[in-house]
Amino acid sequence: MLCQPAEAAKKPAGKVNLSGCIEAVQVWSITLKQDIASFMGVSRERMPALFCQRLAEGMRSGRITYSDVNALQLDQRTEFWKVIKGK
Repeated sequence: MLCQPAEAAKKPAGKVNLSGCIEAVQVWSITLKQDIASFMGVSRERMPALFCQRLAEGMRSGRITYSDVNALQLDQRTEFWKVIKGK
């Protein structure tokens, strides 16, 4: 479902290639993209790139960890959505 955050976390800021992540997000259902865009407060067209940018930056900075991604799958609390929202 998500892109490859491990690769994003290994590269220095500004050097991350988000194209694979963006392509993965673009094939999500229209409903999911609209829900996430609404949550983020951005247009559906802008959401994939911004979602991947925030995800990569969250991984790089350590605000998002693999534990956070696993917690999402178990419906547990995590910082993931704060980072995606831009807070």
